Amino acid sequence: MEERRKWLRDAGILVMVLIAIIGIASAEQEVRDDVTGEIEAVSGTEADASETESPSSDRQCGGYRYRILTDDTVQVTAYEGSETTLFIPAYMEDKAVTVIGPAAFKGNGTVQRIYLPPGAMEIGEEAFAGCKELQDIYITETVERIGERAMADCPLLEEIVFPEAVSRIESMTCQGDTGLRQVTIQPGVSGIAEDAFAECDALRLVYGESGFAQSYAQENDFVYVDMERIKEEGNLVW
Repeated sequence: MEERRKWLRDAGILVMVLIAIIGIASAEQEVRDDVTGEIEAVSGTEADASETESPSSDRQCGGYRYRILTDDTVQVTAYEGSETTLFIPAYMEDKAVTVIGPAAFKGNGTVQRIYLPPGAMEIGEEAFAGCKELQDIYITETVERIGERAMADCPLLEEIVFPEAVSRIESMTCQGDTGLRQVTIQPGVSGIAEDAFAECDALRLVYGESGFAQSYAQENDFVYVDMERIKEEGNLVW
C-alpha cells in the first residue's frame, strides 16, 4: 500500500513537471512567433521603402550628366568635360534632349562655342552663367523659354539671337555680359525685363522685325536695325 502511494506521488510530480515544461515551451514559442512577426514587419517596411524610393535619376553620357523627364525626354543637368566647342547631343538613350537644366554649364571655364540641339525647348536659370570663355551660343528656333540669368556674366559673348518662340526675355538674362554688342529680337518676343541687359555697357545694336523691338531700342537709346528692310534692300539700309 505504501509503495502504491509513493508511486502515485511520483507520478503526480512527473505530471506537474511535464506540464511546467510544456508551458515553458509554449511561452518560448510565443516569444519566437512575436519576434519573427516583428522581423517580418520590419523587413516588409524596408522592402516597401526600397520599392517606393527611386534611385538617383542622374545618368552619365560622355561628359554630360542628364536625367529622363516624365514626358520621356532628356534634361541635361551638368557638363563635366573640357571641350572648347560643344554640339549638345540631340538624343540620349534614343530620347530627345529638350531641356538644358538650371546651372548645367554654370562656371565652365573652357567652352567657347555652344550649339544647342534642334529639339531643345527650354534653357534653365543660370544654365550658362559665368562661362568666362564663351564667345558664341547658337540657340535653336525650337527654344520657347530662357530662364533668368541664363547667359549672365559671359564677358566674351558678343551677339545673341533670341528665337521666334521666346515670348519674353527674363530678368538678368544677360546681366554682366560686358562684351555683348548686339541682340536680335524676333517678332515673337513681346516682353523684356527692365534689367534683362543690365551692365551690358557695350550693347549698341538691336536687330528686329517688330514694332515692339523698335520701341525697346528707342527707349533704351540703342540703334535699331530693321531686319525686314535688310531682307528687302540689303546694304541700302545703311
